[in-house]
Amino acid sequence: MSGDCAVVNVQSSMFSNAHQVRCVVNLAFAPQPWLRWQAENLGAAMPKFVSEALGLYRERLHPEGTPEGVDGWWEVADDESARVAVADMRTQLDRAGWSVLDGLFCRDAMMTRLRDGDLGLWKRPSFGVLFARAEALLLMDAGPSDALSSCLQYAKDNATATQREHAERFDSWVRAEAAKA
Repeated sequence: MSGDCAVVNVQSSMFSNAHQVRCVVNLAFAPQPWLRWQAENLGAAMPKFVSEALGLYRERLHPEGTPEGVDGWWEVADDESARVAVADMRTQLDRAGWSVLDGLFCRDAMMTRLRDGDLGLWKRPSFGVLFARAEALLLMDAGPSDALSSCLQYAKDNATATQREHAERFDSWVRAEAAKA
């Protein structure tokens, strides 16, 4: 969709030094409605460019052979280890990066991922309110609907006391945007 943004970056570890760099590949995808809300929410603090941190979908790629659930990093200490790391990064991007990001540009695929409870690093059981808000944002440009109302109600009902004001502001903004559709 127009305005959607995919981000791929290489992040170095704070534990890197002059002799060895540790790094991972981060993937992110930010649908345009998500970015509109981020701009509304952050106001003047909104960055000038979309970074990985602004992604709704976020994932991290690791070196070949990294066990499931382990945060493995490529280690680069010389020209040879750099060539090996870059080759493996390309392999990981080909295997699990490009096709995922490319698919998310299809709104139905993004919605399916949301409804399946998988936004990469974020899974629905731990982030139900985030998933409800994200789904509401993807629904809002189609106008008011029962599905939109249901997502917004879930997000408000399950917000913590400290999130209540934010939840109310989000609800009002999404409803106003949906009314414009």
